[in-house]
Amino acid sequence: MKIFNAIAASAVISTAFITISSIEAVEVDPEIHKLCIEAKDYAGCVRAMKGDTSTRVINSQGADIAEGNQCPSGWAYVGGGNCQQVTCDYDRVNGLGLSEGHDQRVAGKANWKCKGSFWYGAGVMRLTGNARASINTKCPPGEPEIGYNSTCQKPPIGWESPSEKAARERREGPKCDYKLKAYKCSYDAYLDANPGMKQWAELNPELAAQERVRLQSVD
Repeated sequence: MKIFNAIAASAVISTAFITISSIEAVEVDPEIHKLCIEAKDYAGCVRAMKGDTSTRVINSQGADIAEGNQCPSGWAYVGGGNCQQVTCDYDRVNGLGLSEGHDQRVAGKANWKCKGSFWYGAGVMRLTGNARASINTKCPPGEPEIGYNSTCQKPPIGWESPSEKAARERREGPKCDYKLKAYKCSYDAYLDANPGMKQWAELNPELAAQERVRLQSVD
């Protein structure tokens, strides 16, 4: 049995070596090599750049991995080579709009939006269905960003989703001028701690209101 296992293992290793060697043996255009050298799947990237638009799907420990870089029109990338259609849901009962927000995977991204309805109010974006990403040789190789249609679309530098922005603001706390930092960004607390400034503010209410805004007070 041990001898059989050793022979089987040797066969697997030999097969893998032959496969890798065959890939390396293919002559790759220097420009394509330059574009694909940092791709997760070099061979798949090379095929895509050569015009092979087929999508090869791999299953790795239960997770789908695909070489596609574009979803069908009207669909957003959700990871693992999968796309879902962006649809709009309306309150067709009361016509007051839905209380739930947009799906955060597409909220504020690309050009996804719902048109307001005179009868049903504001629409809410939902993701439905499932499709596989395919190859578009006119877009960069790799996976699209979550919520985008293809690698041709990129979020602006520093862009945050509404939920990410809210979470960061909660972590960082309110923003204000350095003069108010010691007073938790409260202009009133600043005045209480500085009687001279408080008297000035009482004598010059309009100027004090402008100063309150300039210092970015929370009150």
